[in-house]
Amino acid sequence: MQKLKPDYEEVSPLKMIPLSLKLNPTVLDNMEAIRARTRQNRNTYINLAIDVYNHYQRYKMMKKILDKESAFGSLYYFQIIKDLEEIKETKVTNIFDQ
Repeated sequence: MQKLKPDYEEVSPLKMIPLSLKLNPTVLDNMEAIRARTRQNRNTYINLAIDVYNHYQRYKMMKKILDKESAFGSLYYFQIIKDLEEIKETKVTNIFDQ
């Protein structure tokens, strides 16, 4: 996975990159209603919204990786438990029980 940059940080307007967006009218109307109630300017609101969405996507990617790795780990530990149970049933351990 590509190395991620730090989370949202305030930068001067001169460092911001202009971007043209085509938004769904319903999404735009909902955004404007929320933005008006929170009294944030449009650029700040959109930057924060994209940052939150990036966090969500990063969470989903990490969850997928962890689920995959934990499945491999659990199979490994089940095999160890099975091997230990087999050892317990052998006469080698019965010698120590006496």
